[in-house]
Parts: sequence; C-alpha cells; structure tokens
Amino acid sequence: MPVFGVARRYGKDIDTLLQKLRENSVEAYEIGFAYGVPSKFPKRTAKLAKELKIKLSGHIPFFISWSSEEKTLQSVEHISKGIMFAAQLQTISVCHLGYYGTRSFEELRHAIVRGINDAIDLAKEHRDFKTPVLGIETTGKKSEIGSLDEVLSIVNDLSIDVAVPVIDWAHIFARSNGKFPRRLEDFRLVVTRLENEIGLRNFYFHGSGIEYKNGQERRHLSVKTCRPPLPYLLAVMNEMGYDYTLIVESPDTIEDMIWLRKVSRNPEAWFGFVENPTGLLDRWITK
Repeated sequence: MPVFGVARRYGKDIDTLLQKLRENSVEAYEIGFAYGVPSKFPKRTAKLAKELKIKLSGHIPFFISWSSEEKTLQSVEHISKGIMFAAQLQTISVCHLGYYGTRSFEELRHAIVRGINDAIDLAKEHRDFKTPVLGIETTGKKSEIGSLDEVLSIVNDLSIDVAVPVIDWAHIFARSNGKFPRRLEDFRLVVTRLENEIGLRNFYFHGSGIEYKNGQERRHLSVKTCRPPLPYLLAVMNEMGYDYTLIVESPDTIEDMIWLRKVSRNPEAWFGFVENPTGLLDRWITK
C-alpha cells in the first residue's frame, strides 16, 4: 500500500500545518528538525496527527560529523535524540552521515558504525524499541558519505536491526551526474537489492527532481521534470506489490505529491511523459 507525503521543517505552527496537510490529502509528514530534535515531542501533536491519519517521521539535523572526537560525541547525541523521537512515535528518523573530509569511506566506516551503535545504546536508556527507528539516507553530493553501496553497508554492519536505508532517488541521480536511475530496469535493480540484501518489504523513499553539476546536487526541482523519472519507480513498486512511503521534497511538495499519487494508479500511461516532460529540461541540467 503506497503512502504519499511531504517534508517540511518543524515549527510552532505544526498543528495548523497538520490541518492544512490533511485538507490536501497528505498521508505522511517528515518533520525536518533543522536546529535539533526536541527531547519530548508534544503529545497533543502526535495525537492530532493520529486523528488526522497522517503518518509522522523525522529528519535529524545536518550536523553529523566524524571528523573529531568532539564532533563524534555531538553526532551521537543528535542521532540518539532522533531515535528517541522515532521510538516515541513508533516511526523512523532519517539522517545523513556527513562528509568524507580527507578520509575515505572505509577509513570512516568503523567510526560511523560505532557512533550509531553508541547512539542506539544511549537512546535505549530512555526508551524501548524493537522495530527500525533510524533511516540512513543516500546523499546527493560525491563529497558526502551516502552512496547506495555505503548506505547498505552501514545498515548491514549495525549490531541490531534498528536501521533501514532511505533511498533518495534524486540524490542518487545527482551523484551519478544524471546517468542512474534513468530506465525502468534501474529502479527494479535498486529495489531488488534492497529486498535481497536488507530483506525489506516496506520501503521509505524521498522523491523530487534535481539540478546537479559534476555529481553534486544544487537544488531540488519538481518531480514533473522526471529527473529522475519516478513514474518508472511507481511502476516497479506496483509490479512487485510492496508497501512504501514516498516523501516529496520538491519546491511545491503538495502539488507534486498529488501528481505522484495520480501517476501511481497507472504509471505506464505516463511513460511517454517521462521522455519529454516539459521540453525545457536542458536549462535545468548543467553537465
């Protein structure tokens, strides 16, 4: 069963925002905690979201770094708070893994796994959880930790089954400089890997269009640019019969979410649109 949602920053007007999202048939809301995850999420807001049938999730601040002992301790704190939020709401908190700096992924891998395991242990001092609570996201810049292979490696390396990969299709597209995923088979390949290597049957995705240069994301665009072509993803998910949540991160999240839900009912009918969605794409793509 697909669930379509949007990403928005956390703010004091969150209850009003939830009402607006429900009016637009939004089914999921990923809360961006730009300045830190609250120690306790307001129970009234969690209750309101449940009443409105909006599935909440979170995004940990982009402060994660493994470049020093001090920054590692701070990262562990941020991740642990994200895990506690997720445990409270029985959802997941999404995080980026930071930048490589002067080190390679293999040089950082042990520190990342140890740091996340420390965050899990810290969170367990305050909350119990037995289901995945942490989503590790693919990133949109080659300077950032978070290729598909790296994310799958970290998820498999963790000591207990509390993390899942979060596939941001636009980020993968930007990292590959627009070369992948482009075809129906590309999306099928990734989903099959998630099934075989992680055992996923219920997926969590981010979706948007993307502007990029030299393997580095520059800004999000409408999903209707079909860069990457998400109608192919929706066709694959229908074909394979899996449940998924798709969080839209484009400039007009609600409009694009409504469009994707419409496409999901018959993705094949939109394959022609994928080939030339606007006729103006070249001005967004810098190679």
